[in-house]
Amino acid sequence: MIQEELNKLSYGNCDISDWEGRLNTNNSNPALTGFWIESSLLISPKEQVEIMERIFGDNTDYSEGTRNQLKRVMLLSEQKEADISIYGKTGMGKADGIVVDSWFTGFGDTVDKRIYFCVYLGETDDKTVFSAKAREIAIKIVTEYLD
Repeated sequence: MIQEELNKLSYGNCDISDWEGRLNTNNSNPALTGFWIESSLLISPKEQVEIMERIFGDNTDYSEGTRNQLKRVMLLSEQKEADISIYGKTGMGKADGIVVDSWFTGFGDTVDKRIYFCVYLGETDDKTVFSAKAREIAIKIVTEYLD
């Protein structure tokens, strides 16, 4: 079922071959992460944006009820702009105990406009990357764009 859904969404490389999470050496509970984090399933920031549009766009195959449930869990509560709603999900990956990437992906809505986004922060030599920073950057960009 998971493979079918990933294929339907064209979710990155759709590779769940590392179901047990053996490639991810950063977690003592591979059942929790499995293929999902720093493992066989790979996706680019551009593909993340395309997934958001496939789920929440006009030509979606997902029901309004399903989309509304997702929106409820993705809605940011710390927004300052009352006329802009921002929805998103953070994520991060580690390799050898070092955070190598962080991201925040989602979309922003006003009454008459929507923008999909993905902010991706990769490993650098002199900075630690955090999902919270990716979220902060996304909120600033989306708010300025939709304002």
